[in-house]
Amino acid sequence: MSLVGLFRLCFLTIIVAIVSLGSLSCGTCNRRAVITSISPDSATVGGDEFVLTVNGSYFVPNSRVFWNGSPVVTTYVNSNQLQAEIPASDIAVAGTALVFVFNPPGRSTYIFGFASNNGCGGDSNGVSFTISS
Repeated sequence: MSLVGLFRLCFLTIIVAIVSLGSLSCGTCNRRAVITSISPDSATVGGDEFVLTVNGSYFVPNSRVFWNGSPVVTTYVNSNQLQAEIPASDIAVAGTALVFVFNPPGRSTYIFGFASNNGCGGDSNGVSFTISS
């Protein structure tokens, strides 16, 4: 067998091994969410708990709303809307709260046997919520 023939045989053997081990599978990559608006966008100190509606794009069923860096109970409505339960204790002091959405990266994408989540998921843009006295 020639050197070229041996190279082709080795190359094909490697490709078959990689494919049979499932290492060339493509996974899903959740995009980074984008918030376009929240409702309401303000509250008065001492108010009751409320449901915050977060509008935007690229939400997935396991997206999570964060309020000042802490996750809150989140309900997925659709890819453009989430609802978050904001407890009264989170509006007990005047100021501004930062709202953002975290999208998990999704299932890993495998490239020649190595997992890659590069550029998948992550935190959305932040939106300010005003708490007035």
